[in-house]
Amino acid sequence: MQAVIIIFMEKSSREILSENNISITNPRLLVLEELLKTKKPITIENLQKKLQDEVAVSTLYRVLNDLKSIGIVYEFTNPENVAVIELSLHEDNHHHHLFCTLCGKVVDIELSISLEQYITSETKRLEKFSGFVIEDHGLELLGRCYECLDGS
Repeated sequence: MQAVIIIFMEKSSREILSENNISITNPRLLVLEELLKTKKPITIENLQKKLQDEVAVSTLYRVLNDLKSIGIVYEFTNPENVAVIELSLHEDNHHHHLFCTLCGKVVDIELSISLEQYITSETKRLEKFSGFVIEDHGLELLGRCYECLDGS
């Protein structure tokens, strides 16, 4: 199975807000610009550190909630149960993550079409027998990144 890293489209923060009919405010621009610059999942804590002199913590959470509500930002938790956010600018942005258990690095991956189809059929089977309606799924792969392997 081959891992594919997702590449974000190059759009400005103003374009993204405008295309999604959300008012353009300085905190929203700053948060989006940092997420566009980062181009990978980031913990809310690390994002706040990067924006500490520009965006108050309460404003950051408000902006993130606004962006999540319109689907620009996706939030998930890492294996340590810490909130991680990432841009979600594509129509079909379903993907999974690799987590480094030493440094906390998170990498976006896409599974093969056949594996995703198998998972979809299994979730349908589970729905039938469990009494649940499964709305989404995620796959966490835990290990050590090459940088951490070189340091050990």
